[in-house]
Amino acid sequence: LSLEEKANEIEDLFFKQGLMLVVDAAEEDEIRSRLENELDAIADRHDSGVAIYEKASSYAPAFGMIGTLVGLVNMLKSMNLDSGGASTLGEDMSVALVTTFYGCILANLIFSPMAKKLRIRNDEEMRYRQIMVEGIMSIQAGDNPKFLKEKLASYLDQKMQTKILNSDGSGGGDDGGKKKKSKKEK
Repeated sequence: LSLEEKANEIEDLFFKQGLMLVVDAAEEDEIRSRLENELDAIADRHDSGVAIYEKASSYAPAFGMIGTLVGLVNMLKSMNLDSGGASTLGEDMSVALVTTFYGCILANLIFSPMAKKLRIRNDEEMRYRQIMVEGIMSIQAGDNPKFLKEKLASYLDQKMQTKILNSDGSGGGDDGGKKKKSKKEK
């Protein structure tokens, strides 16, 4: 019952749903299955968003080349020497080259980095939620809190593991919240 009260205070719907399944005494396989299905759905939604930027990254240079071809056609059309088209040759050539430049800039400085950043954020969220799944499953199994803390910390990088495992849970570090004396005070 105390877990239900704590679960109602949680804002993260994924975590709250998992804890409520534990409170409702759902079977271990059912809990894991439902949470992993939700993880798959989240990953699919994220993949569709990333795919837009990845496609834009691959199409931008092609559109730049199309602009270049249009510029070259205009340049060749204006090369009629009888009509004085040689005076616009530089202008038409610059339009042709600038479109290629824009295509490369869009692909390599905007779309590709956005896709990579979204991919990184997706990986971080999936790791975060996988830690939640393992924590929920451990709570359901009745694991020892110290064991649970060590188990979940193993999903993190070494620096974070050290920080979490050396803390006393009060947020004050491993000194029990007491202020350490400096060399001058000693």
